[in-house]
Order: sequence, then structure tokens, then C-alpha cells
Amino acid sequence: MDKVAAKREIERLTNEIDQHNQRYYNQNSPIVSDKEYDHLLSRLISLEKEFPVLKKNDSPSHRVGIKISQGAPAVKHRAKMFSLDNTYSIGELTDWFKRLHKGLPGEKIEFVAELKIDGVSASLTYEKGQMVLGATRGDGTVGEDVTYALKTIRTVPLKLCRDKEPVPDLLEIRGEVFMPLADFRLLNEARSCKGEQVFANPRNATSGSIKLLDSRVTAKRNLQCFIHSFGMSERGRNWQSQWDFILRAKDLGFNINPHYRLCLTFEDVIAYCQESQERRHDIPYEVDGVVVKVNNFKQQERLGATLKSPRWAIAYKFPAQQATTVVSNIVVQVGRTGVLTPVAELEPVECAGVTISRATLHNFDEVKRLGIKQGDTVLLQRAGDVIPKVIKVVTKSDKKSKPFKAPKRCPVCGGDIAKDRDDQVALHCINPSCSKQLERRLIHFASRGAMDIESLGEAVVLQLIKKGMVKDIADIYALGKEDLLKLELFKEKKVNRLLKAIEESKKQPLSRLLFGLGIENIGEKAAAVLAKKYENLQALQRAEVVDLEKIRDVGKVMADSIVKFFQQAGTEKLIDKIQRAGVNMIEPVEIEGVKLLDKKFVFTGELSGLSRSQASGLVKMHGGEILATVSKKTDYVVLGRNPGSKYAKAKRLGVRVLTLKEFQEMIYE
Repeated sequence: MDKVAAKREIERLTNEIDQHNQRYYNQNSPIVSDKEYDHLLSRLISLEKEFPVLKKNDSPSHRVGIKISQGAPAVKHRAKMFSLDNTYSIGELTDWFKRLHKGLPGEKIEFVAELKIDGVSASLTYEKGQMVLGATRGDGTVGEDVTYALKTIRTVPLKLCRDKEPVPDLLEIRGEVFMPLADFRLLNEARSCKGEQVFANPRNATSGSIKLLDSRVTAKRNLQCFIHSFGMSERGRNWQSQWDFILRAKDLGFNINPHYRLCLTFEDVIAYCQESQERRHDIPYEVDGVVVKVNNFKQQERLGATLKSPRWAIAYKFPAQQATTVVSNIVVQVGRTGVLTPVAELEPVECAGVTISRATLHNFDEVKRLGIKQGDTVLLQRAGDVIPKVIKVVTKSDKKSKPFKAPKRCPVCGGDIAKDRDDQVALHCINPSCSKQLERRLIHFASRGAMDIESLGEAVVLQLIKKGMVKDIADIYALGKEDLLKLELFKEKKVNRLLKAIEESKKQPLSRLLFGLGIENIGEKAAAVLAKKYENLQALQRAEVVDLEKIRDVGKVMADSIVKFFQQAGTEKLIDKIQRAGVNMIEPVEIEGVKLLDKKFVFTGELSGLSRSQASGLVKMHGGEILATVSKKTDYVVLGRNPGSKYAKAKRLGVRVLTLKEFQEMIYE
């Protein structure tokens, strides 16, 4: 290929890849597979290597990152990046509102409210629509140049879209860079397996990721960025309010948080804060409050700022997700894969709205790193639905407690233990007959997110193991009426109910079975992705690491876990037993024309005669998607008994609300 043809092909590939990035990240409507996307990017990189003079600053190939030889240089912001004052109650928020009226006497004030994401502030500068600089906030006046790292974030546009909105000659814009909770957990699991220090929270992981000298590593960590405000612009700006700016920024190609709300009154602001606090744990990234801004830019200018903070904006902080308490004991827990995990038993303390009495210590190297002992005062953290964990020791105990040591044998069965040959950090009980491992596997297999076998809880599982009725999860399907009648507190009605639940579980889609098998590092989302990709269990069993790594949302750690699981001696025998029992091994294929195809559902309230997981399964089976919160993108909200705030929001946004009967008719008609 000559230079002219190469230039044409590079331009074509660049435009096509940019369009796919927009559809995937900003419009949530991809039209190509991950494999097709990777092929386009690979082709572009190959051509740019062959013709390096043709590579542009806005090339999508910058997304893969580079390695630099020295630290980030300092860079001065064109407009100061302020920090916000905090309020911790509705009363304090109301006091701020009263101060606004003193500064704007007699004027009507509108507000824009948004979630306060616990990430890292960043400044992005564009000249004639091209990204030329990315920087951290620093002290607000001077930050660090992290352009190479920020260019790897796919939700940061390298060039602005000119289709709907004029592009300013110079635009400095601000946003929050963050790491989704699911990616944070996977990163820490991978670091723990390698014996590396885990990150205390997603914010620390994000900060560490964008300051790396090797942005190729940054590119693998799936950082995201939401734009929330602008610093300054020259020629081309035509927005007069915060709300107008948000809408225009979206047209320019920036990624905008979907939970923004225009509040016409201060009462609307309070309602938004209260709703956000209730749903904070449904958000897939860490949020620690709400930011409230005066909408009108001219009013913002008249209100001005102090040396530190703007008077026209404030942060309403949610209750703390960290707390301190005393370690009363350290015990060892045996998981379903045989991993031995040290757990701190704590003096009960309230944190993030719940009382915590236990917290994971991850592994024995982490215990050693923390230097934690019985009687120490520790700092706890609980974010979203993450298991509470110890961040650090705050105060050492005065008592002469002995350092905690890893056990020599399994604390449950007394069997031999060994380090995993791959990660060399986690200790495993290598006794395949360990009762605690079987107990955990059975409980997980029957859980709501997996096979959803109602009535097969911990107490029943313990009895089944004690009486020798089950040796593996497949034995559940061999249980008969006479077996179950031998269990304590089991009468005919209860037995029939459990047997019916076991029989119904055979119809669950492949995604549920995959999750229920308890493959290490494979959660519900990953199981659904794999099931959709391979459609049947046999195809997944044949998959190799190199194939699995090409799937979006599946990294190397997960790919290794999948292949390792299917290579284990007992796995093939176990799957054969499950299949002979009549358990479904196929993921239903989405059929063109199905009414639920690409429709987004939210459930609220108690669904009579139908569990939440069963209802979600029906939606996914027929091509739909489940959302945690209501937004303009939601197609239907299904209403159960005693609905929550989601119902009110659906009415306000004009989202169609279905009764349970209407939902079932939609499925079965």
C-alpha cells in the first residue's frame, strides 16, 4: 500500500473506530462485536507503524498507551479548579440556600444536582476540537500533566464532535475520572493473587492508575470519566447555564452522568439528595454525596467565590462509609474453593447505615502487612455492597497480644493446606472432602443469583452434609421425598416445596448455572457475558485463554480461572452428573422480533408469586436488560407491592409503569 492509500485507510479506520466508541460508551448501543472492534484497532495500529508520519494526535491508537521515561511535569490551569465546601445535613444545606438569597435578593434560583463521584478531578484542554492536554487538579492552580494516561480512557474524546454543536477554538473542561466498582474488585483480586499491595478504595486505585509512567497499564484498568463543568473557553461557546452546558457537552461527544437533574426549586434539590442517598448502593461506581450548583452562569458570576470554594456550589455528603472499632478476635474462614481467609471479629460498629461485626483481612500476607493483632483499633470501610474490610491499624493495643500466624492445617477438617501454585499467596485446604468447602459450594449454587433453589438454605445444607446425602452439588438433583423427610423440621408440605424448587432450577439459563458452579473470579455479570458469547456449556469448555481474553469484560485473571476450572479432574465428571440430571446447559438465544429485545426494565416493590431473580431472568431470557435505577433510558418500571422512590421517579420522567400482570402478559402472550 502506498502512502496516499494508507492515509485514506487510516482516516477511514479512525472515523469508524470513533463512531463505535461513541455508540458503545456514550449511546449504549454498540453495532459491532468486541472481536470486530479489536480487528479495526489492530489494523489501524499496524498501518500507523508502517507509516508513522501519518499518525495523528487524535488517533484512537493512543488508547493503548505508551511508556514515558520521567514523571509528570507541572501544568498551570487556565482557570482555577476550585474545591467545594461540604454540608452534612439537610439543615446545613438549607443554610447555604439562605446565603444564596442574600447574595441574589428577590431572584428566582434554579439548580442542577448531580452525584458526587469519589474519583479524581481532571482538566481536559481542546484546541480547535483536538485534545492537547490532560491534567490533575493539583492545588487548583497547578496540576500534573497526565495527557498520555487520560488519552487511554475511552470515554474521554480525543476530538470533539462538530455535528450538532459549534466547537470553541479553545476549551478547558473539567470532569471526574473513576474506576467502576466491579473493575476495582477485579484489580484488587489480581494484585492480591500476585502478592502486591491492594488499593484501599477505588479513588486510590484511580489516582495511582493515571499517574503511572506506563499508560499501557492504565489502558487495561477500564477507567471512566464523566464531564461535569467547564473552566474557560475562547470563541464558540454558546451556553448560558449549567444545564445548557451539560446538554451541549453531550453533543460534543463528552460522557455525561445520566443522574443529572434540573431542580426548579430548592425542595426539588432536597428530594434529589434524599433519593440519591437511598440508591447510592445501586450505583456501579463509588459516590459519596451530591453536588448542587446554581444553574444560571450570570448568577454564578455575581455570587463569586472565596479563595478556596465557589459560593454558587456546595457538596451534600452522605453518612460516612468508614468507622473505627476494636478487633476482638481473628479467625480463619474456609471458602467454597478451599481458600483460607483470615477474618477480623469486631466490636459492633455502625458504618454506612449497617452494623458491622466482621471484616475480611483478604489473606495472610495482608495480615502481616497490616500488623494487625487482637485488641487493636482499626479503620473499617464499607462501600456499596462490598464486604467490609480493614484499611489500617489506627492504634495498637496496650495488651501484649501475640502476632497472628497462619494455620498449619485446615481449621475445619484438619487436612493439609498449601499455597496455590499460580498466585503463591492464598492458602488452600487441599482436602476435597472438606465439609466447609462443600457447604459453601452448595449454599452458593442454591443462592438467588445462581440456581435460585428456595428453601435450600444453610440449615438444610448442613443437615444434608451431616447425614451424607450430598457429596457434591450434583447430588442435590438425586434427592428424593424419603431422603428429605429424614431431615429435622421437614414435613410433607415443606419437602414438596423444596423438591419443586429443585426441579424448577433445572430450567435456569446457562448464565445462572455458570455462576452457580462457583468458578473463581466469575461473578454474575461475567457469567452472563460468557453465556451470551458461547450459548452452551460445551462450547465454553473448549475455549482457550487467548479466546476468552478477547471478550470485553473478561480479563486475563478471569480467563485463566475459567480454563483452570474446566481442566480440573473432577469438573468433567461433575458437569456430566448435572447434565444427566436434566439441568439446562444452554443460554436462550435472543430471537429477532421478541418484544423485550433491547428493552430496559426496573423492578420496584414486592412481586407476588415471583422472586426478583426469576423476574430478572425472564427479562434477560427474552432479550431485555435489567437496570438498577430509573432514568430516561428506562423503557418499563414493573410495580410490585409497597413500591419505593423508583415509582415516583418513573411517573416524573414519564416512564411507562406496568403492573405485574401486565408484565407477565407481555412475556407470555
